[in-house]
Amino acid sequence: MDSADSPSVQGPAAAAGLQILIVDDDKSIGRWLHSVLRAEGFTCRVAHRADEAEVILRQGPVQIMLVDIYLGDANGLEFLNRAKTLQPDCDCVMMTAHASVETVAQSVAGGAVEYLGKPILIDDLLALVRRLEARRLAEPQPPAPQLDPSPDSAIVGRSPKMLEVYRLIARAAPSDTTVLISGASGTGKELVARAIHTHSRRAQMPFSAINCGALSETLLESELFGHEKGAFTGADRSRQGLIEAAQGGTLFLDEVSETSLSFQVKLLRVLQEHEVRRLGSNFTIPVEVRILAATNRDLQERIRSNQFREDLYYRLGVVTIQLPSLDERREDIPLLVRHFLQDFNRRSGREIVVRPDAVTLLTSMDWPGNVRELENMIERLAIFSASGEITLPDVDQQRSRRSPTSTPPAELPAKTLREVERQHILRALHEAGGNRSLASRRLGIERKTLYKKARRLGINLGPEE
Repeated sequence: MDSADSPSVQGPAAAAGLQILIVDDDKSIGRWLHSVLRAEGFTCRVAHRADEAEVILRQGPVQIMLVDIYLGDANGLEFLNRAKTLQPDCDCVMMTAHASVETVAQSVAGGAVEYLGKPILIDDLLALVRRLEARRLAEPQPPAPQLDPSPDSAIVGRSPKMLEVYRLIARAAPSDTTVLISGASGTGKELVARAIHTHSRRAQMPFSAINCGALSETLLESELFGHEKGAFTGADRSRQGLIEAAQGGTLFLDEVSETSLSFQVKLLRVLQEHEVRRLGSNFTIPVEVRILAATNRDLQERIRSNQFREDLYYRLGVVTIQLPSLDERREDIPLLVRHFLQDFNRRSGREIVVRPDAVTLLTSMDWPGNVRELENMIERLAIFSASGEITLPDVDQQRSRRSPTSTPPAELPAKTLREVERQHILRALHEAGGNRSLASRRLGIERKTLYKKARRLGINLGPEE
């Protein structure tokens, strides 16, 4: 432990006896967090290894602990379990630059009350610590729910908006409540539903999914509720519906907004009475199924136009998760490109790589089809890559071949000044073939200024030369 490890007492927080422990193997981050919290009057100690932190936890009560998930050779999640054993009442906050559904869910499972993505913003850190302090003064918190470890999810992203999605998944998964997932087409609504199921106590039970908008009302009812022999023409035998088949598990209703009002009445009954009646039957069958639903429509608008039942909306949306469009999380595009390319290489046995300037162009493009469209583009680029490398001209060629209807100008949102500046710099880099000096000259600015603007606008130019 360094000099930052010694206790410091200042201000009202110290008077209240609030003890904060920072556990991070990066000494500079540990010192920075200590300085920030100490300046605000909190009592802090810093440990750079798990064993150091355990010694502090054995010495006396700690009310709040900030723990990095990666502690050098140690695992922060494993340390979290030991820490909660030593001090069950401690509010633990996990920190990492590599956020995922799994790390958030496992943090919650281990007893963490919150999750901070790195780089940590001072305002976010202080707001969280003060909120935990106020909550601790108000009333004790119930223990966090337990989850079982699970395989990696296909959801990729570390942007603040995706981190919030991970938090909601982690909080909603252990319960049996209904969840309404909304977002544009291609944002990954079914992936979120599967992640909720995977991190729930139902993980070993069936997960069934159905696209409500792809079937007629009669066929949808037959698929979900089942039917008896002779219920309609062609029903030559009795058939169990998906709701029955998912007994004890999870049923995912995609595009639930496209169902008819008469179907919605029957679905509402399933949610209220926990029973289902097959078509052509006079008897009900008890069911114990968790319902997750998704929509790419504004359900409030559908309610106002009398196309969706308000009571069903409130039944389905006990918890709501709004997925961001790809345009709202552009910083995740390089991660998604790498993920899709790795997946393609694994399936095809090839070793396709992508050049940084190609990733920059992909990041600057509009993606009305969201993550699904990006995935299709990467697979197409990989398939037609004869050299084993995806280059900037390859991406530019595919961009020019995209359907004109894929990016209708009338539907594009008005761009902010920041976005206009970002697009202008990206275009200059593209036209300069990635040459930063040439791009700077064309923009009429110094190269140092270009690097400053790139950092501010989230453009990755690599290290300064």
